[in-house]
Amino acid sequence: MSNAYRIPPRRYTSSVMMMTRPTTSVISSCVVYFMFLSLLNLISHCHAGWIDPDTPQDARTVYPFKVVPAPPAPKENGKSKNEASDKKSATNNSHRRRRDPTQSPTLYPTFEPTQFPSIHPTSFTPAPTVPKRLYDLVFSDEFNTPHRNFADGHDPKWTALEKNDYTNDAQHYYSTENAYTDTQGNLIIKSEAADTDIVGFNDVKQKNEKVTKHFKSAMLQSWNKFCFTGGIMEAEIALPGRHDVGGLWPAFWLLGNLARHTYVGSSEHVWPWSSSVCTDKSRTAQLISACDRVEHYGLHTGVGRGAPEIDVFEVQAGSIKANTGAFLKMPVGQPFMSSSYQVAPGRLPRPGEGWWPYQNWYNNLTGGMNTSLNIIFYGTYNHFRDDTNPAEQDYWSDAISYNRQLNSSHFGKFHRYRVEWEVPEEASKENNYTKNYGYIRWYLD
Repeated sequence: MSNAYRIPPRRYTSSVMMMTRPTTSVISSCVVYFMFLSLLNLISHCHAGWIDPDTPQDARTVYPFKVVPAPPAPKENGKSKNEASDKKSATNNSHRRRRDPTQSPTLYPTFEPTQFPSIHPTSFTPAPTVPKRLYDLVFSDEFNTPHRNFADGHDPKWTALEKNDYTNDAQHYYSTENAYTDTQGNLIIKSEAADTDIVGFNDVKQKNEKVTKHFKSAMLQSWNKFCFTGGIMEAEIALPGRHDVGGLWPAFWLLGNLARHTYVGSSEHVWPWSSSVCTDKSRTAQLISACDRVEHYGLHTGVGRGAPEIDVFEVQAGSIKANTGAFLKMPVGQPFMSSSYQVAPGRLPRPGEGWWPYQNWYNNLTGGMNTSLNIIFYGTYNHFRDDTNPAEQDYWSDAISYNRQLNSSHFGKFHRYRVEWEVPEEASKENNYTKNYGYIRWYLD
């Protein structure tokens, strides 16, 4: 099952399960990719019936989930690390005057003064909030029709690739035959050891050469078929392989529609840009930037465009446990799912890989239970061989990513993966005159 939901006032329609004030969400003009489960969301000129008639009625509306914050930091001898550090410091520096905690101001004046200063913030009357939103289903696919053909041009919702994947040092060839529906209402994406001979262009040697790929798999995309901006997307997925054996890289993700995955020429200076501000860097490094003063193809001047990426999950199986090896400084190890927002331009100065970031790299990041900021991967340095001025055209992109601990039960058994994507809104009567800055939230079950 795959569902998408969207906010009612907007015009886009779609379904993997997606909703209008949503249950599935994608990026502005986005594509959903399943590679080994990758889902694609794109163009808004859609004419198909996007809601699967087999989708139950009670699944056609949904509310967003409540956020469950991460537990407090681990304690040492009954005290938090900060408290332990303060105690030690006070002991070693007893001659230094300790400052008593000061009272935290309340949001509104109180009728009675407090008797003693408080260490923690005092309670206050919360500010007005936006009414809880109800999302309507706009796209769903239950995959109940057996033997569907996902080859190019055969399915109204999905396209299975028939091409080599030469991104990320991929070892496989994508075949349409490896994506199909069975008689039990399941979409099957099969990976197998099978040779495929291809002829491709070697960027380093600058010539065509014959290559044999020793594995086959499949990728489904909704590119140029379905797109939405903001909402909720979820899918029930059983991960392939064993939890403790690496090698597979199942993924379920969203991409802005100006780029198409595996067609790398479409993403140069487009992925994962999300900026509509004219700067010296965007002028040279962003293909369609706010610096443009000439209209092309109906695109307005002064508006930046790109293809940011939201990864619902990328899964890494294996046997390296938390706080060991590559994950020495992380409380989450293999197997894990990584949920990310990848965006350009990157923020400098950036954290060093393997190190925890300084406090203000990105604000308002909140992890959930059994999660950890992914300190091993903070983003990519983007350089393209055909650029004439790399010093000005190269750019950093950021990966704001959290890893979530998985276990053997997530492999071979169905679990529900979900992303909620709220776009920013200015204050208006509809939202109780409360400005909404937007958010992206990820959920497992």
